[in-house]
Amino acid sequence: MKNTNTKIEAKFDEASDTQLPFVELLVNLGYQYISRSEVIKERNGGTDKFILQDVAFASLSRINDYEIDGEKIKFSPKDIKEAIDSLESIQYEGLIDTSKEIFNLLMPTTGGKSIKVFHKGKSTSKDFRFVDFENIKNNSFHVALEYEASGRGNIRPDIIVFVNGIPFAIIENKKKGVDISEALNQHIRNQGTDKCPRLFIYPQLLVASNGNELLYGTTGTPSKFFVSWQEKKENKIDEYVSDEEINKKVKKYLEKKIDEKIYQQILADLNTYNYNHTQQLDRTPTVQDHGVISLFEFERFLDLCKNYVLYDAGVKKISRYQQYFAIHKMLKRIEEKEETETGIRRRGGLVWHTQGSGKSLTMVMFVKALIESPHIKNPRIIIVTDRRDLDKQISETFKNCNLKKGVYRTATGADLLSQIKKKNLNVVTTLIHKFDAAAKKMKFVDNDDNIFVLIDEAHRTQGGSANLEMNRIIPNACYIAFTGTPLMKAERASWKKFGSYIDKYTIDDALRDKIILPLIYEGRYVEMEQRGKQIDIKAERIISDVTNEDDKKRLEKNIDKDILRSNPGLIEEIAEDVAKHYIANFQGTGLKAQLVAPSKFAAITFQKYFEKLEKIETAIVISDESGIIDEEDTHKKEVDNYLKTVKEKYSSLSNYERDVIDSFKNQESGTEIIIVVDKLLTGFDAPRNTVLYLAKDLKDHNLLQAIARVNRLFDNDLKPKTAGFIIDYSENAQNLQYAMQLFSNFDEDDLKNALIDVNEKIKDLEADYSIVHDFFNGVKKDDSEALILKLQDNADREKYYENLNSFVRTFNECMTLQDFSKKFTDIDLYQKELKKFLELRNIASLRYADRTDLHQYKLSLIKILDKYIDASSVELLTEPIDITNTLQFQKAIDTLHTDSAKAEAIAAQTEKTIEEKYQEADPEFYKKFSHKIKKLIEDMHNGKLADAKAVEQLKLLQDKALNKKDDSLPKEISSTPGADVLYRNLHGLAEKDLLRVVLGIRNIIGKEAIIDWQKNPEIQRIIKNKIDDFVYDVVRGEWAIELSHEDMKKIVDDSLDLARKNYELFSV
Repeated sequence: MKNTNTKIEAKFDEASDTQLPFVELLVNLGYQYISRSEVIKERNGGTDKFILQDVAFASLSRINDYEIDGEKIKFSPKDIKEAIDSLESIQYEGLIDTSKEIFNLLMPTTGGKSIKVFHKGKSTSKDFRFVDFENIKNNSFHVALEYEASGRGNIRPDIIVFVNGIPFAIIENKKKGVDISEALNQHIRNQGTDKCPRLFIYPQLLVASNGNELLYGTTGTPSKFFVSWQEKKENKIDEYVSDEEINKKVKKYLEKKIDEKIYQQILADLNTYNYNHTQQLDRTPTVQDHGVISLFEFERFLDLCKNYVLYDAGVKKISRYQQYFAIHKMLKRIEEKEETETGIRRRGGLVWHTQGSGKSLTMVMFVKALIESPHIKNPRIIIVTDRRDLDKQISETFKNCNLKKGVYRTATGADLLSQIKKKNLNVVTTLIHKFDAAAKKMKFVDNDDNIFVLIDEAHRTQGGSANLEMNRIIPNACYIAFTGTPLMKAERASWKKFGSYIDKYTIDDALRDKIILPLIYEGRYVEMEQRGKQIDIKAERIISDVTNEDDKKRLEKNIDKDILRSNPGLIEEIAEDVAKHYIANFQGTGLKAQLVAPSKFAAITFQKYFEKLEKIETAIVISDESGIIDEEDTHKKEVDNYLKTVKEKYSSLSNYERDVIDSFKNQESGTEIIIVVDKLLTGFDAPRNTVLYLAKDLKDHNLLQAIARVNRLFDNDLKPKTAGFIIDYSENAQNLQYAMQLFSNFDEDDLKNALIDVNEKIKDLEADYSIVHDFFNGVKKDDSEALILKLQDNADREKYYENLNSFVRTFNECMTLQDFSKKFTDIDLYQKELKKFLELRNIASLRYADRTDLHQYKLSLIKILDKYIDASSVELLTEPIDITNTLQFQKAIDTLHTDSAKAEAIAAQTEKTIEEKYQEADPEFYKKFSHKIKKLIEDMHNGKLADAKAVEQLKLLQDKALNKKDDSLPKEISSTPGADVLYRNLHGLAEKDLLRVVLGIRNIIGKEAIIDWQKNPEIQRIIKNKIDDFVYDVVRGEWAIELSHEDMKKIVDDSLDLARKNYELFSV
């Protein structure tokens, strides 16, 4: 008999490191474990349906009833089954649209489901719920492992969490040391059209974990927008729950003993995980544990799913933790009342969430919470901004999110007043100045305390007569102000009318959570200083030449700093510096820049210079000129003429701006530098925007908002965006000792880490270098073998790669700064050392078969190492190793100095490659060759085989493994594509029977396997049925081969599974 072990090879490390601890904690939180076999049974034996039918039926029967004439009545079994079927069999109309339909059915606040019932001959509709959100414990919570799901392709998510039998969360685990991106990419792949997107219409929460890091998102979330969860104190403005407090809470659950029968079933479902393993009741809590506790306690989990998921213009989004806690705090704050001169009103306050942290969606989610709150009846909501474009933007955001209320955008002050008088229950958006205009139309006061006024970018709208009129017209309204920048010291007294801070989310918080990038500042004013002095002298000369006193006063008034900074000579010098910097560091990488000019005339002068240079694609975005143009004002006249030319070419200024912005934001090439004056300095979100060149003095809030244009995350293949850069040519940079002096009007703690200057970045570089260098302390620097052996341990090697990546990243950022070479004297040493560190990394990844990849840094490293290494050698150091590329692999092997090192490298790389290709697709082939490779290396280490001989034999073995040569197969099998996979992996048959059974199954699959059959569930169903008939009717019937029902079912299931995983071998 062949090996009858039916266990599938397990993902041992994932199980031991993250998967098992995750499930243990869920079970101890109260989730019932449901075995893999039960899960299949609940789905009627199939993998293309996803709801646990019996669990759903029992749960929904329990939580649903209706009342007629005072009598409580249960829904019929038929009604329950039809409700479940409405979820299971919903028409698939694309991933996000269908998931929205499911969401609307599941959540009573967005629609829910109603069922028509008959009572005493009359029909009536009654509400039906899939989840009991009022009595949380009334629901059924389950967790399952290794959940098999099939669509066009087959997937097996590590963990699924169910509520009342419906998948509500999907978790992907990776072992410690593996980058979290692998788990994220698994989520993204599984949602693809060629996999099983239909499963993902149900869950509200997707989680990725590698034990040391846990990130969450929802269906359709791009990997870069998965975020971590931090626990904030709900009674404090900006305090976080300490690790010690969370650990104490986690330990209470970890110490709970899981029923032994359940625990053994969990171990069994993890396949070959060690059955002798015992639950660790006293282990140290991990980051993963913190995330599980925070996200999956029943009440928090359902609260997130119901109240903190929304659809924004076709994108499904889930709240980040700072949004969640801010909304909870706002809801708590507005419950408080205070007495004023005009009556009782709800307390408001200020929410400061730094730019890029999702402030607009926080407002939307808060309004959603207000609308759905059982404690607030018919809230009236007014959203106030200070700019037309922001009013339009926030109005569209609210419309896109499909709240229960409509959105009304006021046209005039009179219109605003009319909506207040009519008590319009829609979300009303308006501009602050319309309150002033409204007051001039009519004296009117609305004392309603059920009005909620949400003020966006409140630092710009909190003063002036319009604000006074707003308070006069709706004096008892609850005012909640939102800002992306903190209060300045001088502003605090004037803010008392709004109330105190409700919540803070600082720049430092956002940097820690990796939702924005650090900003590196370089002042370039000194370079321009001499030219500036010449301009000042020229200006004085111009004024002194004028004899008429009136003309002299007019010139003195108009020759201000902006006009002096608009001097063509100075602009040309700045533009030359900008061009040199951008071309050297960013051109051709897909990363863009924004240049802030001091005036519209200066912007056009910059544009003319760049056009003349013909090396950079630039464009201007400025507002139109208004009023009569004075013929003597040559600057304004030139601006007006330029804008007329643009309007003639593009029909309108808005058409031109739309094209420019699209080119800048969405095209890898196109517009490279966009030149602005005031426009696009706030609210302009272009993630590829990386450098802000400042030729205009900006201060305080305006400066904070401008620099945030370049701190957005952006995935870029050619050159990674690891930071934003502020290159300052303005007078701000004059006499600046360190970057944070720019924000002296703010509290230092509020803007911690807002900017990093050149000196600080150099300190970071020195620290990163020391960490990598000191890793090899105690090892002779000229002993390459000793250095590589220092990297033998997996954990040490992972840490080395991580630290080296940090060193490369920081070195790259420093090399982008023009003053770096003047301020740092050890560049030459660091370049030499970096080359050595990279070579060690390359040898280690070759010898130990690590799939490390630095290709994103290739362009940067060519620049950093240009003195010591050519571009092709950099490519060899940065690209992952591909052993199927014979020449490349041999070139890499030749860099190793000993035969033993070469043998170990060939062995490790070969085993890694066949593991990736065959561990799941052809597990017996993988095990066979893996054993041979290990045996050869063992013989070499034990002196039974010479090093040179080991290299020779491993090369032969490598050839067989890569070309899948298996000399042990019968001729009929080796000559039939795909038959070898079945022959090696179908168990439970005697050797004499195996050949004809395999050829029979191969023949069945070959006849039905049309193009893309592996993506077609119907063809797969036909194949499975025919194999089933063959096994039962022919193999057991005609051939009288003794097989149990379990054996036959396994042969059928395994045959189809193996064929799908090797579909290209079976396709017609």
